[in-house]
Amino acid sequence: MASFWRTHLNFLIGILISAVAVYLSLRKIDFHTLGASLRSVNLLFLIPAVAGQFGCFLLKGTGWRFLLLPAKKGIRTTSTITVLIIGLMVNNLFPAKMGELARGYLMGERENLSKTLCLSTVAVEHLLDILVLTTFLLILLPSVSLPPWLQTSGMLVGLAALGIILVLFLVMRREEKFLVWAAHLLTHLPDRFGGKIQSILSNILQGMRVVTGRYIFYALAALISMWFMAMGIAYLVLLACGLFLPFRAAVMVVVFAAFGKIIPSSPGAIGTFHYLVLLVLMSFQVSKEAALGYAIVLHALSFLIETSLGVALVFAGNLSLGRVARRAEEPL
Repeated sequence: MASFWRTHLNFLIGILISAVAVYLSLRKIDFHTLGASLRSVNLLFLIPAVAGQFGCFLLKGTGWRFLLLPAKKGIRTTSTITVLIIGLMVNNLFPAKMGELARGYLMGERENLSKTLCLSTVAVEHLLDILVLTTFLLILLPSVSLPPWLQTSGMLVGLAALGIILVLFLVMRREEKFLVWAAHLLTHLPDRFGGKIQSILSNILQGMRVVTGRYIFYALAALISMWFMAMGIAYLVLLACGLFLPFRAAVMVVVFAAFGKIIPSSPGAIGTFHYLVLLVLMSFQVSKEAALGYAIVLHALSFLIETSLGVALVFAGNLSLGRVARRAEEPL
């Protein structure tokens, strides 16, 4: 029951935030100009963008595989890519960012690993993503003119991720002492609670163990490559929409669209994605209609590919969307 209310409360909050973002995106829009902007899209530029999307799946799946290797050798890249795409599809169709939970459950089932361990590697992956994107933001911030609140929000997200990674590194360097300290605290709880929490903590730390080994550098290299490719896709869509802006505009779009996924929203980040992209492009003197047309095309490109491919993989694996969603909602 608690899980039911948590999921539905998150859903309602996300819908409200998305509704506000949609309103702000559409306010004072000339729909005739917006329609003309969408009709003028050059589809030839979208062909390499689609190919780049598949490259992103490959690189991100490879990065996740490196994060899982300390827990289990022999995990195939095809396995991590498949689960990754299904997770992206779940995020597009279901509320409360359930795709991340689905990734943990499905990978745990495939590789006979603890779901808590798998979820902890997903968390490390997201922290590395934020760290990479914050680096791009720091490099380019002096050369762009974004709204102050947007700049500050981006920096706070990046600094928070860096702080968490440093804390994880220090904890993992003293893993045994940390577990002894945690076990001492847990002695004050009933055995049935203390034992379960101790087990969950051990699995989390096993998944986080990658932060002190060489595999994190391999994962970081794969994720950096993936983000460069994502920026290339964003730039190709700019060209498709007739927006001949400097490459840093595509970089800023990718950075803030990714940071925006942290905000509670409707499934697929409808509204929040579009409003953040709109704000970024308007800072480059793009009209609101052209900026929104671009955001619609960029969002539709990833949404359609992720969703259609994810649904195909679910059916190919003899799963069902309902079963994947229910598994993601189960307690740890």
